[in-house]
Amino acid sequence: MTEKDTDIQGLDAFFDAARRSPSALSDDAMTRILQDAHRVQSGFGSPEVVIARRPGRISQFLVAIGGWPGMAGLATAGVAGLWIGAVPPAFVESLADGVITTSDTADDDLYLVDPLPGYALTEALGDGQ
Repeated sequence: MTEKDTDIQGLDAFFDAARRSPSALSDDAMTRILQDAHRVQSGFGSPEVVIARRPGRISQFLVAIGGWPGMAGLATAGVAGLWIGAVPPAFVESLADGVITTSDTADDDLYLVDPLPGYALTEALGDGQ
């Protein structure tokens, strides 16, 4: 055992004696403690009730897109899209013409139909695997 442990064991006798004969608190001390407690408690007022307003939908939307910088980017993209849609550049028109145009006969468009949609998956797995 260390010296610290023996000191604690020696104090146990004193603690046991104090537990057996507790000293009563004087009426004067009890009165002063209660007066101090009443003085401290009277300083506590009822808490002020604050009702937080819920932000509106526009404010929530602005927070969701990143505030005013996000709104500026959204507005710029919208105006650019409107401009490109109203007055498309020449390369956009030629690209759209190539995608939208189809041939005159159905036989020319048969390459667009996949007759065996599951064949590529079967081929990749192999036989018996």
